[in-house]
Amino acid sequence: MKSIWRKGEKKNLMKNNNYKTKDLAESAALLINKQHLIKFEKVGKICWFYFESAEKCTKISNDYFFGELMVNAREFHQAITRLKNRIFSGS
Repeated sequence: MKSIWRKGEKKNLMKNNNYKTKDLAESAALLINKQHLIKFEKVGKICWFYFESAEKCTKISNDYFFGELMVNAREFHQAITRLKNRIFSGS
C-alpha cells in the first residue's frame, strides 16, 4: 500500500470529518469546487482520494452524481489531468 501525504496534513485525518472517494471524475469535481485534497492512497490498483470537510464534499458529490453540478469543462479536464499526474508520477 502506497500512501501520499501533503506536508503537514497527516494530523487532519484524525479529525474524522474527511471525505473519501475512489472516483477520479468526482475527485476532479471536488477539486475545482475548492475542496482541499489532503491525501491519496494507492491500494493495489485502486487509488483513494481524501478531502477535508465531509459535509461540503457530500453536497458537491450529490450534485455531481445527479447532474446538477455545473463546472467549466476546461477546468474539469485540467483537474483530471493533475490527478492522473499525481497518481502516475508516484508522488
